[in-house]
Amino acid sequence: MAAEGFAAPWVEFEKFLGARPLLHGPTVENCFKDWDNLGQLLMANITTWPTPEQVEVENREIEGGLKVRIYTPPNHKKGSNPICFYIHGGGWAMGDLEADDPDCRVICKRAQVVVVAVDYRLSTVAKYPAGLDDCLNAFTWTVKNSESLGGTPGKAFIAGASAGGGSSFGLALRLIDDGRKDEVVGIVGEVPCLIHPDAVPEKWRSKYTSYDEHAEHTVNTNSAMRAFWDAYGSPAKDKYANPLLHDRLAELPRTYITYCGQDTLRDDARLMIDEIKANGGEVKFDEFKGYPHYYWTFPAPCLKDAQKEYHDKLIAGIKYVLE
Repeated sequence: MAAEGFAAPWVEFEKFLGARPLLHGPTVENCFKDWDNLGQLLMANITTWPTPEQVEVENREIEGGLKVRIYTPPNHKKGSNPICFYIHGGGWAMGDLEADDPDCRVICKRAQVVVVAVDYRLSTVAKYPAGLDDCLNAFTWTVKNSESLGGTPGKAFIAGASAGGGSSFGLALRLIDDGRKDEVVGIVGEVPCLIHPDAVPEKWRSKYTSYDEHAEHTVNTNSAMRAFWDAYGSPAKDKYANPLLHDRLAELPRTYITYCGQDTLRDDARLMIDEIKANGGEVKFDEFKGYPHYYWTFPAPCLKDAQKEYHDKLIAGIKYVLE
């Protein structure tokens, strides 16, 4: 480990980039400007970009005008696995079907699953619960068409990263409340956002310190996260926007969670892991000590080994969910 608790490869990346990648509020518009500046910095410094995993990709518009992207692995054996329904990250305010495309390709090829990613409405277009409603509608379409898409009939597992990781839990819990839990065979939550920091119950306060500890250590700074929450527009203690507050966590399917040690969202994941265990559920997790949020998405040679470790563990986690 190196300065401020960061892993040595990340310290090397910051030196290579000449800056620490950070987004700041107080509004999502401020975050957008920082994101644009970060993109320019990456383009100026990175000369070799990784080759994406080669899989079959189809963009499709489904019922209600929703757009999805369907990934099919080479030489896919139809019906061999449930479909992965994927929800991208971006604080509910950023991102699209391109946002987590590299990860969707990795999941598709290495886990040998069909992936359906949804282009849900962002908070800048429509407030909560519009985006989650889109995820529900796209999931319903996916399960309805799972056999023709090449997956196990009538079933899927839900995956997502960051805000999408939180929405993965929120969607699963909506399905449970709607009497549809048998359609969801598992959850894969990558660095998930699971509760508004001001909604954390008193009983958890002493264990919820990562927003302060890592306020300026990670791309999703304390102020950026609060800006994303403000823009999302969910009620203060809504049980789908804040899945940790839901009273049916015991009914969640087998779950895999990743989290980063230098992340404002570290304790979201830790609390969910604790709650699933306390409720008798099945959960596997991996902590990536010394790394900030979404570190594996930055295409720098010094992070190559760390990225491989992340993806190796992610695929093992998916296989655990599907056992």
